[in-house]
Amino acid sequence: MANKPKSFAHVLFCLLLLLSLVNVTHAEIVEPVFITKQEQRWLSEHQPIRVGIDGYFPPYSYINQHNQPVGMAVDTLLLIGKKIDIEFVFSDEHRWPNIIQNLYRKDIDIVLTMVNTPERDNKFLFTSPIVYKSLVVIAKKNKYQINNRSDIANKTIALVKGYQYSDKVIKEFPSVIPFYVDNMREAMEAVQANQADAAITFFAAANYYQIKYAISDLKFVAFYEKNNANEAIAIRSDASLLASIMQKGLDSLTPSEKQTINQTWGANITLPKDYQDLVKLAAGAGLLILLLCLWILQAKRHNKALVLANKNTENAYMELNDLKDNLQTIVLERTLQLTNSENRYRGLVESLDDEYIFYQHDTKGFINYISPSVTHILGHTITGFGDFYNKFLTENPKNQLISGYIERILNGEHLPPFEMEVADVNGHPHSFEVLERPMYDADGDCIGCEGIAHDVTARKQQQDELYQLSHYDDLTGLVNRYYFKILLDENIQACQQNQQPLALLFLDLTRLKIINDNFGHSAGDHILKQAATRINTTLKGIFTVSRFGGDKFCIALPNASADNANATAIELVNVFQHHFEFLEQSIILGCRVGISLFPEDGQDAESMLSQADSALYEAKKRPLGVAFCNKQQSLHNKRRLAIEQGLRNALAAPLVNDYQLFAVYQPLIYLPSQHLAGFEALMRWHHPEFGLISPAEFIPVAEDTGLIFELSRWMLTSVCQQTVKWHQQGFNFQRISVNLSALELMNINLADDLLSIISNAGAQPQWFKFEITETALMAIPEQSIEILQKLIQADIHVVIDDFGTGYSSLAYLKSLPAKMLKIDQSFINNLINSVEDQAVVKAVISMAHSLGKQVTAEGVELQVQLDFLVEHGCDVAQGYYFSKPISAEDGYKKYNVNADITDI
Repeated sequence: MANKPKSFAHVLFCLLLLLSLVNVTHAEIVEPVFITKQEQRWLSEHQPIRVGIDGYFPPYSYINQHNQPVGMAVDTLLLIGKKIDIEFVFSDEHRWPNIIQNLYRKDIDIVLTMVNTPERDNKFLFTSPIVYKSLVVIAKKNKYQINNRSDIANKTIALVKGYQYSDKVIKEFPSVIPFYVDNMREAMEAVQANQADAAITFFAAANYYQIKYAISDLKFVAFYEKNNANEAIAIRSDASLLASIMQKGLDSLTPSEKQTINQTWGANITLPKDYQDLVKLAAGAGLLILLLCLWILQAKRHNKALVLANKNTENAYMELNDLKDNLQTIVLERTLQLTNSENRYRGLVESLDDEYIFYQHDTKGFINYISPSVTHILGHTITGFGDFYNKFLTENPKNQLISGYIERILNGEHLPPFEMEVADVNGHPHSFEVLERPMYDADGDCIGCEGIAHDVTARKQQQDELYQLSHYDDLTGLVNRYYFKILLDENIQACQQNQQPLALLFLDLTRLKIINDNFGHSAGDHILKQAATRINTTLKGIFTVSRFGGDKFCIALPNASADNANATAIELVNVFQHHFEFLEQSIILGCRVGISLFPEDGQDAESMLSQADSALYEAKKRPLGVAFCNKQQSLHNKRRLAIEQGLRNALAAPLVNDYQLFAVYQPLIYLPSQHLAGFEALMRWHHPEFGLISPAEFIPVAEDTGLIFELSRWMLTSVCQQTVKWHQQGFNFQRISVNLSALELMNINLADDLLSIISNAGAQPQWFKFEITETALMAIPEQSIEILQKLIQADIHVVIDDFGTGYSSLAYLKSLPAKMLKIDQSFINNLINSVEDQAVVKAVISMAHSLGKQVTAEGVELQVQLDFLVEHGCDVAQGYYFSKPISAEDGYKKYNVNADITDI
């Protein structure tokens, strides 16, 4: 029975030992990677392996400032290649949709990171996961409406367009209002700007952007899903041997190698607390507590051991009395040990060659001792440092405070460490953290100070670099958004105290998104650097310039009146009318400027920025490109913002019968027979709140925001589907005219894109005409002619719209491959009463016929207008005289002479 307590204690000890060994990492066994002869033969015939990576997916994979692919997944791939002796080459295409297409077309062999979904599993081969990711919900720190994942219902959530989890969120929470952006950084900025209530992003990517761009006002609210989208290596379906090789390489990675990569890219970060894990931890702790309680109960049953313990205590007490008798001897021995310890300490201090200097000086500041480490750190000899300390100080203003610190220390005051800057033997400054204490002689009189100086030069440089990254834009070197708001508030306070005005200019570059889409982000970055230089060289006097984000800049002008601000804004607009250069190409950019004034438009930075942003929308409508803030403009801007968001939602919705966007068709009529010559397809939008919105209102918004490209593709797809239906019904609709935006002509691949949409919809090119305004053609005539020739070769007709309103020369008109000129309706409206308009119409008809082109007159509403056009040989007419724009069903009923009501 006496052995039972010990046995139970042994059992409890074993249980605790087993629990403590759960997380012990076993010794790694590195085994060579076995590659079969067949796999080796395949590698020798197919190297190098072509790799596609997502260039906008930090920290897993992205393109750094040197245009090189880096990231956690890239390092893992390169380590696999090193182990198996595989050569990888990275594709120049870094946009996700295009990477997927390249793998479909087998232009690349693998995609480095792709989620293995059932649909993709049928098309590609996959390894085990290479990256483990968790989705989290991110919101502003000062908002508490969202505390868990279910709270995102009925909220505006920023989602990355094209990522598979975005569709999953909408499916699970149909009430979520999506705010689509191009990348996760824009999602976080949308939350910062209150454009969205929260964002759903991958945790590691969000953490990367928070550190890189000093985003301090956001918080991680909750998990949306843990490890929901684990990324694997995707391999083209016909390369099963390559899939086997990549899996073997992935399996060969040891835990320490994976840990090293994770630590390099900051992936070992602490995730938000998962309370399910806490419950499991609490359960385990409860089990341990229960075992401990059982052990205590068992120990109480065997309290006989306490008797033995009491006896041991008595023996110890006796030994203590013996020890007291020998106390004097022990004290002497301890004193000797302390003396030896002091000598060892001094030797240790003197051996601190890398960072620390130990020194002593008298009450007048003469250095009478310094450790040998001064030679290693500053290059001075010990004898050379035998002088007054102030001889070695630099002219840094902080050094002027040192004499006061030393005087207080000599008077017995204990001061915290202070800063000192000392010059080395070459005159280079070194920053030190100094801790000094007074020294006393045997009589207790202060004889000087002793101290230790810690060289913190490298740490100060790191702090300066971090400050630069958190306060300045790394691309342009200008003040960033965070620091600009601080400086603007300080400027406002100073102007308020001095009773001075202040002007804030909000500058927006035009067409930068189009340049990024057509020339790449390297072109956009180059333009942004040139733009920052132009702004700085144009401004005069006292000012602060910030790159506020994307293509927007903010300029603070203290003590500037409204007239001065207006003159400065006009000067900036004129400066940006000059073209930019990129790779021997001339690029036209332009800018618009919104202005707010202190104290009229706001008393703090936030209100001033909001008012200047509102003024910017008004500036976009004015020819001069400059506008001040007003209340009416603020209301207009709110409507414009609602239209922009509504347009994004409409384009994101599936194309069904109750779709907000829809097409109507206005007939084109042959003259003089008045037979059907085709239709012009026109876009309409029925907004759920504002009702029917005119294209004249929402098309400019689409052009300013870059949505015009998506809108045009939607329109062409819708028209293609309708023509296929009409063709199946036997309706001879001739050709359908579709309008192209002037911005689309900047895309050199426009013709190929249009033909691809037509082909994918099952339509035929000979069913279409594309209308392009004369003004758009003259903006970039050579490129426009090249695009039009490709369309003509595909049997598509081209119409020059609004002819007579531009400035095309006869030389260009003769070379344009257009089949038809369309006379602008402004000449038709006053045709009967204006001799000048009659002359223009007759001249256009005559000139077009002499060049072998037909003429269409739009806006025909009266019989007399029609008679004039017939008399002078106009080929085609269009207008309310014949029909207003009608639905596809009505067009079929009215103009298909063989139509049967059952066909509709």
